[in-house]
Formats: sequence, C-alpha cells, structure tokens
Amino acid sequence: MAEETGMGEKQAKPEKRMEGAISESAGQINEVGRAVKILEDKYTNLRRKVQISEENFLTQQKKASDDLKVMQSDLLEVKRDIADVKDKIRLIVKELKLTAKSEDIRVVQKYLDLWDPVHFVTREEAKKMIERAVEEKFR
Repeated sequence: MAEETGMGEKQAKPEKRMEGAISESAGQINEVGRAVKILEDKYTNLRRKVQISEENFLTQQKKASDDLKVMQSDLLEVKRDIADVKDKIRLIVKELKLTAKSEDIRVVQKYLDLWDPVHFVTREEAKKMIERAVEEKFR
C-alpha cells in the first residue's frame, strides 16, 4: 500500500494525496464562501442603509418643498394685504386733502361771529312780521 522511497520513507498513494488536496481545496472554497457571504451581508446592510437614507432625504426634500410653497403663499398674501393698506392710505390722504383746513375753519368762525346768525329770523317769522306791518298800515 505504501511505497517506500529510497530513503526509507513511505510515500502516500496518489489517491490519498488527491483526497488531501481535494479536502484542502474544499476547505479553502468554504472559507471563500464564508467570506463572500459576509461581504454579501455587509453589502445588503449598506444597501438598506443607503435606501433608508435616500427615503429620508426624499421625505425631507418633500417637506421642505411643501414648507416653501406655504411660505410663498403666505408672502403673497402679505403682499396683497400691504397693497390694500397702501390703497386705503392713499384714499384717506385724498379725502383729507378735500377737507377744510384749520385756517379755513377760523375764517368761517370769524364770519359767523360777525353775522351772529342766532338773531336771524325764519321765513315764517318774516312773513308774520310783513303781515303785521301791512295790517298796521292799512288800519
């Protein structure tokens, strides 16, 4: 079964050597398989993390976009309100320009004081006075 070499050592049969080589190769293949499996697991975990990061990014981007739309809408509303206030202020200024100034009021007050309209007579009173005067003349 075992052959002897010239030095007295037994040489393993080629089948046994082949089995040893196959066994060693199978062990190396198993190690490579385990390493590949570990790498595949790491790749899968990294891929999940990247996917989650992308989903979070898209969610945040959508939220930021929605917030921006709301702010733009609010800004547009504020601009409209400011334009309305400006229009109302212009209208008030226009109306104030049409009102009498304090100097004009003082002039009217002087004339009223001068004429003293409290002592004016009404039409009815004037008619009665004229009728009495006519009656007195014709009596």
